[in-house]
Amino acid sequence: MKPLRFLPILAVLSVAVSANAALTVGDTAPALKVTDWVKGSPVELGKGKPVVVEFWATWCGPCRQTIPHLTELAKKYSGKVDFVGVSIWESQPGDYKTKVPAFVKEFGDKMNYNVATEGPDTFMAKNWMSAAGENGIPTAFLIDGAGKVAWIGHPMVGLEEAVDGVLSGKIDLAKAKKERDAAKKAEMEQAAIQEQMQKKLAPIQSMFQKKNYSGVVTEVNKLWAKEPKMRLILGSMEMSARRMGKLGGIDKVLNKLAPLPEMNDPMMINQVIWDVVENPGQTDAAGYKAAVKLGEKMMKLDPTNAMNMDTYALALWRSGDKVKAISTQKKALELAKTDKRVDDQTRGEMEGRLREFGG
Repeated sequence: MKPLRFLPILAVLSVAVSANAALTVGDTAPALKVTDWVKGSPVELGKGKPVVVEFWATWCGPCRQTIPHLTELAKKYSGKVDFVGVSIWESQPGDYKTKVPAFVKEFGDKMNYNVATEGPDTFMAKNWMSAAGENGIPTAFLIDGAGKVAWIGHPMVGLEEAVDGVLSGKIDLAKAKKERDAAKKAEMEQAAIQEQMQKKLAPIQSMFQKKNYSGVVTEVNKLWAKEPKMRLILGSMEMSARRMGKLGGIDKVLNKLAPLPEMNDPMMINQVIWDVVENPGQTDAAGYKAAVKLGEKMMKLDPTNAMNMDTYALALWRSGDKVKAISTQKKALELAKTDKRVDDQTRGEMEGRLREFGG
């Protein structure tokens, strides 16, 4: 199982976007008001040195993946930029005193930067995350030496470039603000579209609850022609219904999904294939062969992604091409040695699959 890899396709239906982002690029950063410094030393903003403030939680799977990356960045920019990980949104108030220190100790040198915890007044979550219209973690804020917000985003996507821009003095805060505000506006528009989608998909979701899987397939195909913008989600729903209802026809769904514009994104292809191949016996030979065909497209689009290759190898194995599955899995593990996106847990799963294949 790959619990840390993907945002499930159907999860886009529940994405929440704040309508009022009071904190944006170019603004003075809020205070760094935390309760405990679990690791490292207290950090101050606006004292001449840029600071990366990253929000995470012990229960957050994707946060585990970003921690080693932040450690590498902290090492790269040692003495030039301070890095702070702030734990927020923990499940229980007491977790800040117990789970967070235990988590940090467990990660050891892999989490080699300053770590702090949210306070009982949830100041950090309210005045940083909510104020910026951010609803998911991990999220990072880059604060320049003057204490201004220079960048906001996922720590794995664009942070390093933003830090370089701040250090070189080449970052244009006015331009960055326009880009940030435009992106948030696009999120709001997407949220409105998703709200409409939820209403249209409500009957199908009701059929799922009643285990009327053949009804789901029928309703999906009615909407397919009428709602071209919903086809990725509709296809995912049909595939789930066919698997859960043991209706067959997974290959037909994959062939229907393959030409969609969204399927030019290797990560999205990975998710679709993984849904098919993760558990054995949920489709037939034709379904697995269709997954392999889609995997070939994925590998052409991104041939050096270790996790994509791992998924492709499993599709090959399920389809019966054992020799190619073994050689592909070996390549995946070789790529994983230098792929920053692969954490220890995922690498261990990949090694386990190679042993399962007999390689």
